[in-house]
Amino acid sequence: MAGFVKAKLTIKDQKIAAVDLDLSTETPQYGQKAEKQLKNEILTNQSADIDAVSGATFTSNGVKEAVADALKQATK
Repeated sequence: MAGFVKAKLTIKDQKIAAVDLDLSTETPQYGQKAEKQLKNEILTNQSADIDAVSGATFTSNGVKEAVADALKQATK
C-alpha cells in the first residue's frame, strides 16, 4: 500500500533541473526501488506525465500527483 509521497523540484531556466523524492513511507521492495527510474522519467519528460513503474503503481501515481502539485506551486 502506498504511503505519503513528497516531491521537491529545483527549477532552473524554466526547466526541472533536479528532483528530490521522499519515498520513506513507501514499501522498500517496491516503491523505494522505483525512485531512480521515476526521477529519470520526470527529468526526461519535464513533467509529471510519466509511465508507472511495474510493481510500483501506487508509488508511481503518488509521485505523479506530488510532482504535479510541486509544478503547480512553482508556477504561482
